[in-house]
Amino acid sequence: MTSITGDAPEKSGAAFQNQLSWAIRLVWREKLIIAGIVLLAATATLAYLGKATRLYTAQAAVVIDAVEPSDSLTERESARYRLTEANIQTESEVISSTVLARRVIERLNLDQDPEFNLSLRQEPSALGQVIGYVHPRAWFPGWEAGEGNAGQDERLKQQMQETRIVRRFMSKLSVRSIRRSFVVTIQFTSENREKAARIANAVADLYVLERLEASLEQTRRTSAWLGERLQQLRGEVQAAEQAVEIFRAEEGLGRINERSMTVSDQQLTELNSRLILARTELAQKRARLSQVQALQRGRGVDTATDVLQSPLIQRLREQQVTLQRELSEAVKTYGDRHPRLIAIRADLQEFEIKMRQEVNKIATSLENEVVVAQTGVRTLEGELSGTRQRTDVARGAEVQLRQLQREAESSRLLYEAFLGRYKRDAEQERLQQSNARVVSPAEVPIGKSSPASMQIMMLALVVSFLGGVALVFLLDALDGKIRSSDEAEHVTALPTFAMIPRVSGKAPQDALLADPRSRFADGLRSLRNALLVGGRREDRQVVVITSSVPEEGKSVLSLSLARLLAQSGEKVLLIDADLHRPRQQTMTGAVSAAGLIEVLRGEQQLDQVIAKDPKTELMVLPAGNTRQVGEHVLNMPDVISRLRGEYDRIIIDAPPVLAIADTQLLAQAADAVLYVIRWGSVSRESVRNGVKILREAKAPLIGAAITLVNTRRHLRYGYADYGAQYERYRAYYTK
Repeated sequence: MTSITGDAPEKSGAAFQNQLSWAIRLVWREKLIIAGIVLLAATATLAYLGKATRLYTAQAAVVIDAVEPSDSLTERESARYRLTEANIQTESEVISSTVLARRVIERLNLDQDPEFNLSLRQEPSALGQVIGYVHPRAWFPGWEAGEGNAGQDERLKQQMQETRIVRRFMSKLSVRSIRRSFVVTIQFTSENREKAARIANAVADLYVLERLEASLEQTRRTSAWLGERLQQLRGEVQAAEQAVEIFRAEEGLGRINERSMTVSDQQLTELNSRLILARTELAQKRARLSQVQALQRGRGVDTATDVLQSPLIQRLREQQVTLQRELSEAVKTYGDRHPRLIAIRADLQEFEIKMRQEVNKIATSLENEVVVAQTGVRTLEGELSGTRQRTDVARGAEVQLRQLQREAESSRLLYEAFLGRYKRDAEQERLQQSNARVVSPAEVPIGKSSPASMQIMMLALVVSFLGGVALVFLLDALDGKIRSSDEAEHVTALPTFAMIPRVSGKAPQDALLADPRSRFADGLRSLRNALLVGGRREDRQVVVITSSVPEEGKSVLSLSLARLLAQSGEKVLLIDADLHRPRQQTMTGAVSAAGLIEVLRGEQQLDQVIAKDPKTELMVLPAGNTRQVGEHVLNMPDVISRLRGEYDRIIIDAPPVLAIADTQLLAQAADAVLYVIRWGSVSRESVRNGVKILREAKAPLIGAAITLVNTRRHLRYGYADYGAQYERYRAYYTK
């Protein structure tokens, strides 16, 4: 298993090497044809380059800054970063549009240039004349002014002419965007280098101008629309604000100022504050009254706060203290019934009565204050209740008021936004810039861009060489002749025993005898050795030699091989079995009145018809009277069987396989079949079909021999087989 798998790659590699070697030899063999084709193509290319119109290409570069021409001043700086590859591609299409092309043509008067207006050319070129004869209108629009267009409308013809000029202009214009950048290149090709630069710059300048005009026009349209919209918004704002004020007045929702509360809210707040203060004051007065009343019922009324704070009571107390001091001193001096003491005690009682009266007045005053405070609190509570009711009603109206205010505010904000945009666009219109600029104007090209002489010449040489190689392979495939042992083995799947060179002269069958050291003799010896070495004698005793078609050197090879075997000491019999075209008797000169046909018919015995070759020890069985050929060839196996015991080797010159059907019967009766192929004559299909017929007849095919080899041509073909050595080492084969 290992050997099988290991041999497969080796066989595949060997097959590839053989194919490659064959291809190289074929190309080398037909090198003159290939060289002729290459030379012819080079000559034609040089002639074309000599007469071809030289074209020059100029290039300008434009950078795209923004896409939207209506960007405001605040947005213009960031517009660059919003560009995408699709935007750049769109601008490229704008540059290559027919609208811009028409503007350039009009600006530079290119419609009067014969390069673009073909009708202004004096006469077409030679090639153009040939094409014009076939279809003149398709190639030379100026010729349409003939009879066929006499009835056409002049305006329509003018439009068609302008369209042709624009198309020719567009065919010379190339716009390409550079990846990962905002740069667009503009290339224009012309027959004049200065014109190419001028047109490329004109395209770039008009594109920049067109973008600026488009931007200005867009700004003007936007400003006009904003102006109209501002008038509408101004009226809406005024109406909304007026509606707010009218509703506020109707509902009594007036304000002191814009940031204050409504009147009802302010009144409610003030009443709440006053009520709180009144209730606090009432509580304080009630507390003072309660304190005074409590002190009146008990002792220490003079310690009350209101009493202590009374100036009259304070003076009375001072006087009381003074009298009490005098009373103390008088008691020490006078007796109890002293008038002085009685008078002091009377004054003290009077002071007590006055103080009590004063305290009662204070208490009465506090009660009155409490009553007044209670009345004020009740009054404030009533007012607060009424105000609260009015406020609740007003708040229901405020909901609707706030809705009106929101609408007015929205209208006002929208108006302010439009007003700001209107002012910015007004400023922008004065500061308008194009969203594109020329960064690299086109310069006059130094060298031509077309035709690319070196590239065209190299391409022509390569294409012509490949075409010549393809033609060689095509001719070889159409030829289909076999010229080497490798080709023979590939077609027949048989080993090639020998390549027999062609012999010049009138008697090629005698070449072996005339020159035993010739190339022809050496080829025969190679064939003889293959027969002798390839197997036992009894396995190859009867050898049939046949070919595909007549005139392949089969008969000469049979006679020469038989003579060579006879010279080797074997007893050899040569049978001329080609009954339709026998040649052995003529070539050998063996005299016999009858032959194989008479033996097959039973009219003669073998020993009566077999003759000796006059020049060698070879025995020959001629064909006999070929006019009496019939179906007796079926007896050929019996004849061969009788001859086997009498001869060491029997060589049968059989008819061609594709011409006569007898060969199949002869091959079945033989031990070996040698297939003869004429060099450079018979087609591969003929050989393949002949071998196929023999294989289907179970013929014992052992190999093939190539005859009539033209050694000089064979050497020129470059084959590496031994047939090439005859010419290369011809000194070995001299007399």
